[in-house]
Amino acid sequence: MSGGYADVNGIKLYHEIYGQGEPLVLIHGGLTTIGEMQGWVQPLAKTRRVIAVETLSGLPVIR
Repeated sequence: MSGGYADVNGIKLYHEIYGQGEPLVLIHGGLTTIGEMQGWVQPLAKTRRVIAVETLSGLPVIR
């Protein structure tokens, strides 16, 4: 896993990248976090490069 912040139109978005292969971007809704998406991320990362974006920027990332 790699991750970090990307500057997108003046907003720093946290993201994590898992696996290799054709990219698949996961953007959650509501109050979900990347940590709560791990049930989807890990199986998908077996065959794809999964890019998970944290849309709750400004809030601490909880693991």
